[in-house]
Amino acid sequence: MAGVAGEGIVFSSLQSLLRLQGQVRTLHLAKKHIRARHAGLHRSVHKGRGMDFAESRMYQPGDDIRTIDWRVTARSGQVHTKVFEEEREKPVLLWVDLRPSMFFATRGRFKSVLAAQIAALLLWKTLDDGDRIGGILQNGTHTEFKPSRSRSAALHLLRQLSDMTRPTVAEPSRSDLQASWTRLRRVTQPGSQLFILSDFRQVTPAALRQLAMIAQHSQLTLVEIHDPFEEKLPNNGSLRLTDGKRHLLLNLGLRLWRDRYSNRVAQAAKTLQEFSRSYRIPLVQLSTADSDNERLLKLSRGLR
Repeated sequence: MAGVAGEGIVFSSLQSLLRLQGQVRTLHLAKKHIRARHAGLHRSVHKGRGMDFAESRMYQPGDDIRTIDWRVTARSGQVHTKVFEEEREKPVLLWVDLRPSMFFATRGRFKSVLAAQIAALLLWKTLDDGDRIGGILQNGTHTEFKPSRSRSAALHLLRQLSDMTRPTVAEPSRSDLQASWTRLRRVTQPGSQLFILSDFRQVTPAALRQLAMIAQHSQLTLVEIHDPFEEKLPNNGSLRLTDGKRHLLLNLGLRLWRDRYSNRVAQAAKTLQEFSRSYRIPLVQLSTADSDNERLLKLSRGLR
C-alpha cells in the first residue's frame, strides 16, 4: 500500500500503482486527429487506404481503380476516387515532476504521490488503448523511458516512479525546467500526446516557450498539482518547515509577508492560466485534498 504518515500518504508503492489499472474504464481521454509515423489504432490526417472514408478527389494516374467513386463520377462527369483516413499509432509521453517542491502536502497525499497516481492512470489507459507509453521522471536527474507497448517496460517505469516518490533527506538538487523541457521537445515525435504533471513551481517564460513549441506538433495537456495550504495561508500562528535537514520557523501573523506570498502565488497561477488559454493547451488542476472520484472526474472533464 502507499506509505502513510498520520493521515497523509507520503509515497506510492508499486502495488498501489498497479491497483489503479482497475480505474481506467472510468477515465475518458479525448481522441483527436493526429500526425504520427506508425500504423496503429487512431485516425490520422494522412490520407491512404484505411477503414474510414475521408473525401473524394479527381482521379490521378496510378490510383487504384477499385477506389473509384462511381456516384461522384456519374454526377460530375469526371472520374473521382475515394480517399480514406489511415489509422496511426499515437505515442504517449508522461513528464512527471519529482522535484523537492512536490514532496509536500498538508492533507490527503503528497503532491508527488498524486502525480505518480495520475501518471499510473494515464499509463494503464494508454496501454488499454493499444498505444505506446513512455515518460520522463525529473527529480534533479533526467530519467527517460522510450515509448513502448511492452508491459514489462511499463512495469519498469512504474517501479522507478514508485522508488522516486519516497522522500529522502539528501541535499536537494536544483532542476532546470527549461533544460528538461528542451530535452523533452527534442525527443518528442510529431503526433505524440504529452502530459506534464507538475506544480509548476519556479517555471519561467523560457521554460513555457519550450512547451509552446511542443504544442505546435503534438497534443499537450498540463496537469497542475497543488495543496490547498499553498493557495491561502492562515492569518496567525507560526509554521515550522523542514526538508529533513534544515528548519525554518515562519510567523504567519506578519501581514506584509503573507501579502507578498499571496501576490506571488496569484501571479504564478495567472501566468499559467494565460499561457494555457493563449496556446489552447488544456489545463487540469488537481488538489492533494481531492477524493479519488473527484480526481477522476476532473481529469476526464479536462481531457475531453
